[in-house]
Order: sequence, then C-alpha cells, then structure tokens
Amino acid sequence: MRARKWVVREHIEGIPDVERVYGLVEEDLDVDLAPDEMLLRTLYVSVDPYLQGIALDTPLGAHMGADSIMEVLEAGPLAAHRPGDLVQGFGGWRTHLISNGAATPWQTGTFPMVFPAFRRLDPCWYDDALPLPTALSVMGGPGMTAWGTLTKFMSVRSGDTVVISGASGSVGSLVGQLAKLAGARVVGTTSTAEKAEYLDELGFDAVVVYRHGDSCEAVRSALTWAAPDGVDKYFDNLGGTVTDAVFSMLNVGSQVAVCWQWATQVGREVTGPRLLPYIMFPRTSVRGIFSLEWFTEQNWRALHDELGGRIRRGEVRCGHTLHHGFETIPDAYRSLYQDTGASRGKVLVEL
Repeated sequence: MRARKWVVREHIEGIPDVERVYGLVEEDLDVDLAPDEMLLRTLYVSVDPYLQGIALDTPLGAHMGADSIMEVLEAGPLAAHRPGDLVQGFGGWRTHLISNGAATPWQTGTFPMVFPAFRRLDPCWYDDALPLPTALSVMGGPGMTAWGTLTKFMSVRSGDTVVISGASGSVGSLVGQLAKLAGARVVGTTSTAEKAEYLDELGFDAVVVYRHGDSCEAVRSALTWAAPDGVDKYFDNLGGTVTDAVFSMLNVGSQVAVCWQWATQVGREVTGPRLLPYIMFPRTSVRGIFSLEWFTEQNWRALHDELGGRIRRGEVRCGHTLHHGFETIPDAYRSLYQDTGASRGKVLVEL
C-alpha cells in the first residue's frame, strides 16, 4: 500500500527552517506482516518544541519522530494490539506504519533513551469533555509532565510564589493552573501580549512578556515587580536569561523543575554553569523533568482520575490548536516559533 511520511533532509540548528529541514516522501509498505507486527493508520500527530532536538539527532533520510495516536488496521497473531484498537506512541509524522509497538531504543540522540511501547487507549476514558486528541495533551505526555511534577517532586503550598517560564504552552499552562488551585501566587512568562492575555484568562496572578534577547536586568526588574517576595518554586521551560533572573530571586528551601531549555536548544545560549551560588545559599533543590519515567498504568489511571476530574469539573482548562491535513504538519510545527499568539496550549494535527 502507498504511504507518506515527512523525513529529515537537513540538520539546521536554531529556529527550524521547515522548508529545508523536512521533505515529503511517498513509499510502498509491504503489508505482509510478521506474527508480532501491526499495520497502523495515524489519526493525530503532535508537534512540540523539543522535536527540534529530535530532528537534529535523526539520521538524514529517516522519518521525523513524534508522538501520535494510531488505529490498528491489521495485526499478526502475536501482535500486542488487535485491529480496531487505538494506540498512542512515538509513531512519527507518517500516514501509515508497520511496527510491533515495542519499546524502541533511541541511540543516536545526545542523551540515549527508550521510547515507551505503544499503549492502548481505552475509549471509555474519552468523551466530549476529554476528547480523543487529549491523549496527546492533557491526558498524555504534557499532562503527565505537569501533574507528575506537582505530585512527585514539587510541593506547592498555599502562599508560595510559583514562576513558570514559557507558560502559555501545553505544559506551562497546566502547571500554572494546578499551582493556583494549590493556593500559590502564580507568575508566568510568555512572548506576546496575546499569550499574556490567555494566561490572564487562566487565572495567572501576573505575566511578564519576555522576548529572546531582552537583558537580564530588564527581565529581573519585571519579575521583581511580579514576585516581590521572591520565588519559592520555578518551573523552567526556557533557561537562559529568564532562568538567570529567577535564580537570583530564589527563596530558602525553593525547588526548581527543569523541563526544557529553549534558550540552549533553539536560542543557542550555551554559556554556563553560572548559577551555582544561587542554588547553594537558599538550599535549592533542582530536578530534571523527564515524564517518560512516570508512564505506568497506575499513573495513567491517576492522571485521568485526578487531572481529568478537575477538567470535567471545570477547575482546569486545556487549550488546543488543531491543524488539519497531513501536508500541514511542518506549518503546524513552525507555528510554535512564531509570535503571533495564534497557538494556544497544545498544537496537534488531525490527519
């Protein structure tokens, strides 16, 4: 059968030039399946800022990896899932694929890791309040990142000041809302006035508009106004200048969750380490966040019960920006790097 995929044609650091990086390829799939293999059709794909790092580590000519929701069309007798099942996993920017759905080592990356096995999605978990695409957002990796950080590491208490850099995305917006529900004063940074308005709608107490290249002094001045009592908890999506400013404001016993580093991976700010005294004196705890460690059946169930329950009760909002059509995937990805304010929350493509 004929299938299409987006492949990596060129490695380009910094903000992705999608016309140069990605190419559309058609291929014939041999559907003579091995006993443990499945033929899958992709329904939704995720586009995320971290994919720039994946693209840089993907061999040229190989398909672009990404989180996706897939339907099993055919399956061998020993396959992990059966025809008609819906599964979620790192299927990539492909219309169709053949896979056994097993955990896959990623050895070409800067930090070798293992992509988890495809997981079957229980249709009973999804409805009008939590539609199927949320398996890639609030009920998927982004939701697990936010919920996991606040239940397994960061102890947010009433009266804390919580700062979230890059707060308008799918993870930061959830962290902010959950911290607010815990009684914290929540401060977010974002890149445009339109995104700042969105964070205001979500209940953030203060928002600082930051553009790459702004001075540390200007950022610190704005953050001091927004967080006059210092910072108790910091959820870091940006790194770089914003983190420099926040670290100089950390209170005793503070906690820092390092989720992503836009300034290093995209903005190419590679100077450091330079902040260790700010960790030492306030006895700050710093932890890297890599949500794959929390991908267990017990945690998925808890995520649906706890965070999903808050969404059903209207306590938490989860925004989506949905693009349509396989051909639109690179443009949807490009939208993450454009300061138009058009993309809110999770950005997905429905094939």
